[in-house]
Amino acid sequence: MGGNETYTGQLVCALAEIDRENEYRLYVTNDSPQVRALVRAPNFTLAPIAPLPPWIRIPLLLPLELARHPVDVLHIQYIAPPCGRTPIVNTVHDLSHLHRPDFYPRAEAWRQRVLLRRSLARSSRVLAVSQYTRADIMRTFALAPDHVIVTYLGVSDDFTPVGAQSYLPVLKRHGIRAPYLLVVGNVQPRKNLPAVLDAFAQLKREDGLAMQLVIVGRLAWRHDEVLQKAAALGLGSEVLFTASVPAADLPALYSGAAALIHVSLFEGFGLPPLEAMRCGTPVVVSNGPPFDETLGDAAVRVDPTTPSDIARGIREILVNGQHKRALVQRGLSCAARFTWAETAGRTLAAYEAAVRSRRTPLAPRARRTSVRV
Repeated sequence: MGGNETYTGQLVCALAEIDRENEYRLYVTNDSPQVRALVRAPNFTLAPIAPLPPWIRIPLLLPLELARHPVDVLHIQYIAPPCGRTPIVNTVHDLSHLHRPDFYPRAEAWRQRVLLRRSLARSSRVLAVSQYTRADIMRTFALAPDHVIVTYLGVSDDFTPVGAQSYLPVLKRHGIRAPYLLVVGNVQPRKNLPAVLDAFAQLKREDGLAMQLVIVGRLAWRHDEVLQKAAALGLGSEVLFTASVPAADLPALYSGAAALIHVSLFEGFGLPPLEAMRCGTPVVVSNGPPFDETLGDAAVRVDPTTPSDIARGIREILVNGQHKRALVQRGLSCAARFTWAETAGRTLAAYEAAVRSRRTPLAPRARRTSVRV
């Protein structure tokens, strides 16, 4: 799953742990085992909606569903229905669609540019996943400070160090040979994979690096450019694209890696570095926000636009065992600060604030919250 899907699934599960009073309706467009697994408590139910494109589903189908079955607060990500009186809590992970539209298909960037401002204006509370994203939202849209709340993401307890006896079978199943460097994220322009490939090729050429580069993630928009880059560099089987893998395999893949490389060009939070840290794996990340806020000194920082600096960061981990051990310890402490229980608690407080902001008082019954999956 991508970051937004991981956020939704983990948030719903954490809310089920802390809130047994309010009723939750989860709007879903498919009936898969992963979706059904989100219903972990009696106060959570699924509300199917036809799997039509979002420009039909959100402005038409969702308002009709809300009219038939009113709720007290609607939680969405980015784009809200254009009409209705239901208070809205809106999670915004970042504003990359506005600042770097070249990272996205033209229609998707246009949709965000046209609709996001109105959606945020209609939202009773906006949840930002970092202080950096909060400041960007307030600067770009001039929203009231008390309406934009930081709710950091969490790291699932499933991420924990896995021993070689357990992770080696997972590596074998995916055709991975140790030692290897790891990238986790969908293959798309924002993830900056051409620069990672250049850095990897430089390490092989100048340092004789005898490692595989493993890229785990769905082949998304413009992925062909990355595949062509790997071929042009003559990397061949030294670069492995696994596509998507089961979530249950990720702790093993993190634990077996010599390092995680996460040098994206724009992030609002960035989950893979913290997941890797929870598994005892050192990470190389882009310098600047949001990683200076979330990771502190627990990661090696590099200039993502300079392949030689990315290579320098990787080399720093591989050749300095003492530094690597220090990074692992700092990473474990850093990642432990981010929990989905904390995210859920802050989100529930935002729901309550949104309900209080209504002009008319609530009827004396349990509040109903909807989360669009």
